[in-house]
Amino acid sequence: MIAIALQRIGRPSAAIVAVLAGLVGWLAGGRVCRASGFLIYDLSGEAIGRASAVTAGINEPAAVWFNPAALSFMKGESASVGGVFVTARSRFSPADGGPDTNSDRGNFVLPTIFASGTINDRLAVGMGVYTAFGIGIRWPDDWAGRQNAIAASLQTLAFNPTLSVKLHRMFSLAVGFDAIRGSVDFTTGLPTIIGGDVRLAGGAWGYGFNVGALIRPVPERFQIAVTYRSRVAMHFDDGQADFSPAHPEFIPQLPDQSGSAAITLPDIITAGVMGRPIPTLTLSLDANLVLWTTYQKIEIKFVQAPQRTLEPDGRNTVTLRAGAEWATPVPGFMIRGGVIYDRSAVQGEGLGPGLPDATRLDLALGVGFGRGHLRADLGYLLVYFLPADAVGGRESPEGTYRSLAHLLGLTLAASWR
Repeated sequence: MIAIALQRIGRPSAAIVAVLAGLVGWLAGGRVCRASGFLIYDLSGEAIGRASAVTAGINEPAAVWFNPAALSFMKGESASVGGVFVTARSRFSPADGGPDTNSDRGNFVLPTIFASGTINDRLAVGMGVYTAFGIGIRWPDDWAGRQNAIAASLQTLAFNPTLSVKLHRMFSLAVGFDAIRGSVDFTTGLPTIIGGDVRLAGGAWGYGFNVGALIRPVPERFQIAVTYRSRVAMHFDDGQADFSPAHPEFIPQLPDQSGSAAITLPDIITAGVMGRPIPTLTLSLDANLVLWTTYQKIEIKFVQAPQRTLEPDGRNTVTLRAGAEWATPVPGFMIRGGVIYDRSAVQGEGLGPGLPDATRLDLALGVGFGRGHLRADLGYLLVYFLPADAVGGRESPEGTYRSLAHLLGLTLAASWR
């Protein structure tokens, strides 16, 4: 696509074409190795063990993320620290039968901090600091899709204070504020005639809110929950493009320059139920609706280039989660398990090397142990990506992407009740 454009408009416009092509990858590129789109939903060791089907039955500080309405039913004060270790790798098989290309193995640690406390019998507050959106992938410098993406990274850090109100012994509501700092770093190859690459980076703040409700028709035996997290617009007004052409004659034509664009993180709607048929067994079901249609259109502006509109064509996705927890005869020792069906947010012509998105089937396992004021929880998630075909050549060479990821979450918590 870039080479055709160069033939049509000539060498003097190479910088414009390359920058625009690079920003496609910068903003519409990379996808996380975990959830649909670039959402990382699994943010605690306890929740991971239950496939994060915890909206209607959570009793840990991470309720700030999963459902803050539960905080007003949690007595005293509690806090947790932990992290989720993610390791993933993708493989591309070209449609013409050429050799496969493997991405570098990506290893990431996502730290989390949560705290909550009751003000009185009806009010509780909470605070969370975490990463819920992110990407990270790198391909060989000389691979067939280098002009679509060589490396893509998105890092976010969210600050989420919340307030929970118990309106009745069977019903509570919560509201929270989200402040999210995001930074992007993307590298794409320049056209063959130029050689080398261009690296783009930028940062932005975005703001949103979240609400939650918890209904307990039979407290601790049967509970229902609904949560909503708003979309968050992030305007990358300070983006910078740094060019490194391989052929020196193109250096004057490829000056480093600034650009601006915006992306919108999606709305997330979750509904869940929890049942406890016997005191030692907890069963739960959750459904997430993620409105990735916020990610369909991106307008890009540059100092030395005309505005361009990109259409990633994100689609709304549904994730289904089922989890179980068994309180063993050993006091304080829990065993957990679960499964997840996670529908892809991008497919077909929108699929690319920075976004090897696909429908996923996940298997969760976990254990937990608590004594006195302290407890520790460990969760493991195997993420199997179904093969995903890139077609049309718009965002990627035509071919099939295959990926596999592992998540390991550890949470250490303390409570004073």
